[in-house]
Amino acid sequence: MKKIMYLEFERCIGCRSCQAACRECGGHDAKERNYVEYVDFLESRQTFPMMCMQCKDPACARVCPANAIQITDDGVVLSAMEEKCIGCRNCTFGCPFGIPKFDFEENKMYKCDMCYDRTKHDIAPMCASVCPSDAIRFIDHDEMMELRRKRTQLNLIEGKKPSENNKWQYVPEFFGVYSD
Repeated sequence: MKKIMYLEFERCIGCRSCQAACRECGGHDAKERNYVEYVDFLESRQTFPMMCMQCKDPACARVCPANAIQITDDGVVLSAMEEKCIGCRNCTFGCPFGIPKFDFEENKMYKCDMCYDRTKHDIAPMCASVCPSDAIRFIDHDEMMELRRKRTQLNLIEGKKPSENNKWQYVPEFFGVYSD
């Protein structure tokens, strides 16, 4: 059974080890393709990991006039192919999560591709393999469903209602994301 990415934003401790691991990953040209953001810098120091959500219908790929952003059979949205990318930056503007970045010196787009060279063989992406707080995990579907069940039960006990935010509708089922 294929493994999936699972994120629990509130577990992030802001250590940025995921970013360091991403920079060290082969083929990333020493650039991190994931980010650690502040929930609200003025209110707290709480951080959360942000990486490509591997959308079901990725806006970055849809708006690319050169068809440079490919989607694997597994549903992984890859970085733009250098030989096709024309540097228009439509992908950077189209992504609701702000993930694709453009390198003006190299004239190319780069983004998280879930370390596809690793995950296609069920090896955890670099970020998940080093996360000390388990905010980023690479787990099987059954484990994700169990975590979701526990999460739902905990939220019901605490009286929390699930909230809807439009951009999360793009995230596929194989990418488990939870945040309070």
